[in-house]
Amino acid sequence: MTQRHINEVRAFNRFYTVFIGVLNRSYLNTRYSLPESRVLHATYSKPGLTPSEIIGMLNIDKSYLSRILINLEKRKLLTRKQAAGDRRAVNLYLTALGNREFEKIDTAANQLVKKLMASLDDKDCDTVVKSMMQIREILSGSKEKAG
Repeated sequence: MTQRHINEVRAFNRFYTVFIGVLNRSYLNTRYSLPESRVLHATYSKPGLTPSEIIGMLNIDKSYLSRILINLEKRKLLTRKQAAGDRRAVNLYLTALGNREFEKIDTAANQLVKKLMASLDDKDCDTVVKSMMQIREILSGSKEKAG
């Protein structure tokens, strides 16, 4: 990898984080940060997952995740239940309020994508989506090879 490659990846990252608006304290004009929203998404998508699974999915620091989980529990969005097979492990579940709040975030995210892509025609949308899929495939493959 050359310095030009590094510079372009970093430039794209800066562009994209601004483009999708994730640098604000709250995400999508909600009461939640992007990391909190990602944890809600993971728990909504896979009820009963463990904190270790979230760490693997999101590549998030264990202590940071712990603080997020405590915060979400205090806000009555998430509950922990002791795992049946392992008394040391817990499974995470969204509460009814947590499900409703995540669904609001999900709807807002969908609306944001529609707004951001509104000026593009179907051909350009297809090109952007195919390019994103290609980036994900390439980077996922390189991560598997590395680790």
